[in-house]
Amino acid sequence: MVKPYISSKLISWQKKAGRHNLPWQKTNDAYQIWISEVMLQQTQVKTVIPYFNKFMKTFPNINKLADAQEDEVMEHWSGLGYYRRAKFIMQSAKIVVDKYHSKFPMKVEDLMTLPGIGRSTAGAICALAFKNPAPILDANVVRVFCRFYGIKEYAGVSTIKNRLWELAEKNLPSKDISIYTQALMDLGATICKANSPSCQDCPINKKCESHKRNWIDHIPAKKPKKKIPTRDVYALIVEQENYILLEKRTRSSVWEGLWSLPEIHKDCQPQKWLKDFLGIGTYAELRKGLTFVTFSHYKMQLFFEHIQIHKPINKVINEKFKWVDKEEIEQTGVPAPIKKLIEKYLK
Repeated sequence: MVKPYISSKLISWQKKAGRHNLPWQKTNDAYQIWISEVMLQQTQVKTVIPYFNKFMKTFPNINKLADAQEDEVMEHWSGLGYYRRAKFIMQSAKIVVDKYHSKFPMKVEDLMTLPGIGRSTAGAICALAFKNPAPILDANVVRVFCRFYGIKEYAGVSTIKNRLWELAEKNLPSKDISIYTQALMDLGATICKANSPSCQDCPINKKCESHKRNWIDHIPAKKPKKKIPTRDVYALIVEQENYILLEKRTRSSVWEGLWSLPEIHKDCQPQKWLKDFLGIGTYAELRKGLTFVTFSHYKMQLFFEHIQIHKPINKVINEKFKWVDKEEIEQTGVPAPIKKLIEKYLK
């Protein structure tokens, strides 16, 4: 049987020039590989490493994660973004413990039944943890295959995506699947980069259609641009001595499960909200401001008012609101943009 060109070249290259010191490469534990794969979705390796190490120190195994409190998990995720990922891993951890007796299923189709695990993540777990042949197709791999095969169409179109999956299946090696899978990831991350790729160092450049035809700068095709809608949000920075008032974000809202600034309706006057909710009639209004937070599908215009109150407070209000010591903001599950805003105005 003739070895597929890509896999044979990449396996040899990975052994000599690939990455070997990433923390999740030092194990074949499916739990650690799963957490790393989820963290790496939409997030760069250099950002993930400290989060991964801290996460593993606190939640070293699936049982610890399944038993963890939501606030503790969200605090460890704060700053990574795409917070639904954290909700999914908590749900999946409980399923693995209860249904699979704390052992990850070894088949792609079973892994894909877990919340937040798609085909590519399932394939990576199977290949890296269990050495089972399964294709992956993350953003790095899409770029490698599109360039190698000279695919000019946008990869998000279903027909093109299906073709890429077929190519991913076709190129699977008969052995060394974990090395090949890691090689694909490394090639896309370090050589076949989105910008300024190092084609001269690529082990498969001799048969790469884009390299031969000078198409590298045009492949993969960019996603057709859509106008990003803007959403207005009105929030309060309520300060009392060394404390700040936070609100827990509810289900289906942005930053679900995290603690953020209290939000009010645009027509609601802060003084009315403070009086009705906290029984506060007098306060000092320090400043008003506007900041922007950009998400993948929309841009948030966050209008805020910074208010200082002098009335003594009860630290515990209810499950949805709480007063947090300013010194403990860093250890609380607060979204990174809100954390920066608080730090800026409460210095």
